[in-house]
Amino acid sequence: MAAAAVGTLAVTLIPGPAQASPKEAKAAATTSANIEVIASKLNNPRGLSVQADGTILVAESGVGKPGCAPGTKCVGLTGSVYRVKGAQQGRVVTGLPSAAVAPTNPYEPISAAGPNDVEANGSGYLVLNGFGGGTDDRAKLGADAAKLGTLQTASGWVVGDPVKHETLLDPDWVLGHPANGEEASIHSNPWRFARNGRGFLVTDAGANDLIGVGFGGRTTTEAIFPDNELPAPGGAAAPSAKEKKALESLAPQTKSVAADGTVKVQSVPSGIVKGADGAFYIADMGGLRPGGSRIWRIVPGHRAEVFASGLTAVTDLAADKNGNLIALTLTGGFQQQGPPLPGKLSRIDVKTKAVTEIPTDGKLAMSTGLAVGPDNAIYVTNNSVGTEGQLIKITE
Repeated sequence: MAAAAVGTLAVTLIPGPAQASPKEAKAAATTSANIEVIASKLNNPRGLSVQADGTILVAESGVGKPGCAPGTKCVGLTGSVYRVKGAQQGRVVTGLPSAAVAPTNPYEPISAAGPNDVEANGSGYLVLNGFGGGTDDRAKLGADAAKLGTLQTASGWVVGDPVKHETLLDPDWVLGHPANGEEASIHSNPWRFARNGRGFLVTDAGANDLIGVGFGGRTTTEAIFPDNELPAPGGAAAPSAKEKKALESLAPQTKSVAADGTVKVQSVPSGIVKGADGAFYIADMGGLRPGGSRIWRIVPGHRAEVFASGLTAVTDLAADKNGNLIALTLTGGFQQQGPPLPGKLSRIDVKTKAVTEIPTDGKLAMSTGLAVGPDNAIYVTNNSVGTEGQLIKITE
C-alpha cells in the first residue's frame, strides 16, 4: 500500500475552523502510530463497540453459505459476534445470517452482507444486519435470509426492520434518482445504530436515510440525506470492476454526471454517534468520491444540518473522551494501477471544526468499523472485505 501522509491536516470544512499552530504541526509530523493487532482472521468484520470494562465486540458479516455455486448469491448462517475480553477472545454468537456471491476465482475475497454493528444489551447482544434490497429480494433468498436487514437480539427477536420500512415507503424517492441497472429504487442496507432514549436510530446506507426504531418495532423516517454535487473528478480513478465487486456489500457506486461536468453522488449514510451536546452526528460516504463525505448534525425531531464536509469515504464515527469526533476513512481514493490508497483517521474539534489527522503509518486498508475505548484508545476493523480481517488498536 502507498504510504499515507503522517502529520497534521488543517482543513477548512465549514467556514471558520481553527488551524493547527506551527508548534502543533511540527509535533504531529514527528509522531508515528502505535498500532497493535488485537485479533486476526476475522470474516468480513464491520462495526464494533467497546464496553465500559474494555470488552470489545465486533460484528462479523460472515462468508455467505459454504458450498454455494460460483457466481451465485446464497445465504448461510455464518455471521457472528466476536468478543475480546482481556486475554480471552473468540466468537460468542454464531449462526447469524450472511449473504454473499460465491467468487468465481478462488483467490478473490468473499464480500458478505450480514452483521454490520453490535452492542451489549443486558446479558445479551443487539445486532444490526446489513442487506441490499427490499422484502421481495429477501424472500427470494429463502428462510435463512429472513432477518437480513433487521435489528435483532442475538437470541433471534427482531427489534426493527429497516428493509420493510424502505420497501413500504422508499423515503428517498423525493431525491429523484433515475432508474438504472446498478441499483433498484428499493434498496436497504442498514449500517450502524445508536440508542435514542428507549429506542434506536439506524443509518441506512442503501436507502440514504436515518430511521427511528421505537416501541413494538415501529419505524419512522428521521432524516433523508440529499445527494452531493462534486466537481468533475479529473484524473481520479474510479474503482475497478474487481474493487466494485469487493465493495458491493459496503456502498452503492451509483452516480450521474451533469451537463456542466459535475458529478452527483448519493450520500450513503454510515457512522452515527451521540455527541456530548446531546445531538447525533452522522457521516455519509459520498459515493466514495474524494472530498465527497459530509458529517451531519441532527437533534431528533429537527432538520439535519451539515456540520462538516470535504472528507473522503467516511465509514464510521466515534467520540473521544474530550467530546471530539473521530472519523474513519475507508480509502483515500482509487488508483489507475495498484490497490486503493490507504484509509485514515481524523479528529474533528466539535467547537472549532479543525481537523487533525491521527497517524496510522498507511496501515489502514478497507477499514469500516471504529470505536473509542474507556482508556481513549482507538479500535478499528481493518481489511474488512474477506476472511483476513483484523481488529487493531491505535494509541497516540
